[in-house]
Amino acid sequence: MKPSLSSVEEALSEIKSLIEKHHSFVLLEHQKPDGDCVGSGLALVQVLQSLGKQALLVSQDPHPAVYDFLPGSEFHTRAQYIDPEDFRAEVAVFIDCTDPERAGKGLDLARNSIWVNIDHHISNTGFGDVSLVLPDAAATGEIIYKLLIAAGVPITKEIATCLYVAIATDTGGFRYQNTTQETFEIAGALTGYGANPWEIAELIFETRTVSSVLLLGKALNTLKLSRGGKLATVSVTRDMMAQAGASPDETEGIIGYPRSISGVEVSLLFREMEDGSGFHVSFRSRSKVDVSKIAVKLGGGGHPRAAGALVKGTLEEASQKVLAILDELDIWTDS
Repeated sequence: MKPSLSSVEEALSEIKSLIEKHHSFVLLEHQKPDGDCVGSGLALVQVLQSLGKQALLVSQDPHPAVYDFLPGSEFHTRAQYIDPEDFRAEVAVFIDCTDPERAGKGLDLARNSIWVNIDHHISNTGFGDVSLVLPDAAATGEIIYKLLIAAGVPITKEIATCLYVAIATDTGGFRYQNTTQETFEIAGALTGYGANPWEIAELIFETRTVSSVLLLGKALNTLKLSRGGKLATVSVTRDMMAQAGASPDETEGIIGYPRSISGVEVSLLFREMEDGSGFHVSFRSRSKVDVSKIAVKLGGGGHPRAAGALVKGTLEEASQKVLAILDELDIWTDS
């Protein structure tokens, strides 16, 4: 359900008040942080630091190396490196998390804190003492931008760059269906604050490591088409990553290739977990299928056109579980 204007304004006002009244903040990213999560988190932690607050950006998993150029990394650490007894924040801000558990091991740092939920996923559970969830926003970065404008916080070139990356990545370089007029307006404003669209596009979309290219080749060798050519699947195992010398974050972007095949409505990427316990399944769709509903049935979540879930078992077992749900929903008709 779309939040009312009054409820959005109230949430913005409440968050602004919390920032003014409190001194210590922990910003929690979701597991396997993506560009939107990383960019939004780095932008907000820099804002809080500039206001003289004690603020730390925390994630269970490392930031993908492609975002190493972003400013603010000195304020980021991983949950495993912090003893909750040594860092007790007054306010915990969950960034781009559909539910608290998405913060993984970072959740321990939010105990006994005021919870703020900032997100744009339609599957968000609405948790928190203050919830600012805007499903119509193309990225959480858009929401952080609105918060900064509402709070009257100066936006530096560094903050603008982080927010631009957040928005650009979650819209696929402004190509996905979630891109709106407001998305372009905000992106344009961020360039006015100093974000460099060409430089960011070059670093994010046009630069790849040799290992990621080798891994892409191995993944595309697993390509399978089914359901009348409307479903395309690829997979990445731990062995494939080892052979390519690639890290898990170098699988980002692979799913776009099967999705681009003419006639494909849904694409799936099965990526084996580091501990071998199962597979992270990424879902993408063109226009007809709400893949967030499929992901939710598997304990995950996301957007109508992009979602994900963790599925235990072997590749065959994980594939069977996912395909059973796809067939159960009868999504292959042309109605």
